[in-house]
Amino acid sequence: MTTQHHYPDHAHDEHYNHNHYLIPFLLIFVFAIVEALGGWWTGSLALISDAGHMFSDVVALGLAWMASIVAKKPNVARHKSGVSYAELAVSIINAITMLAVIAFVIVEAIARFKQPHQVQGLALTVIATLGLIVNLIVAKQLRHQALHHGKSLNNRAAFLHVIGDLLGSLAAVAAGIVIYFTGWMPIDPILSLLISVLLLVFTLNLIHDIIKTLQGKAGLSRHDHAH
Repeated sequence: MTTQHHYPDHAHDEHYNHNHYLIPFLLIFVFAIVEALGGWWTGSLALISDAGHMFSDVVALGLAWMASIVAKKPNVARHKSGVSYAELAVSIINAITMLAVIAFVIVEAIARFKQPHQVQGLALTVIATLGLIVNLIVAKQLRHQALHHGKSLNNRAAFLHVIGDLLGSLAAVAAGIVIYFTGWMPIDPILSLLISVLLLVFTLNLIHDIIKTLQGKAGLSRHDHAH
């Protein structure tokens, strides 16, 4: 015999929506500081770039949180596609900040090829692995939100930042392992460049969808105000 439980959906959604952004926000904020200090200590561009992604995530998640709250208000201004202007603005800001982080990492990586830096492989690997765990937790939570509440541009933009962190952490772990066992320093900027190119592809795809939404052609908006 199966017992069905009934919950107040609206209250549950509101509570979950707050936790959905608050928990990732706090996790990433704390670990961004850890990675920034770790990157400075180990001398790793991969770790510094991942910390940069994480700090941009703090802004991205904070803005996404605000936009999700504003979007639920009944009289909020909406674009003709159905997406609230608040969510559109945040998605655009997040895409622009992602491009800025990518540009910084590419410029710094090129400089590292010209003048290689010594990197502490073991410390880099340990810190990057912890960062990878944090990013996996956050990515899982944002993916859960997307599956249950629709893939809005706002959620996708925030998720893009976290995926950037996830890739950055993987690159930093790989760089740390290679440096620890072989001492080959160029792997640090090489992997940083590779991740930046992948992130650029994801970001351009998001920008393409934002433009389609502004033209009123995107179907994503149907989920944005379903709740």
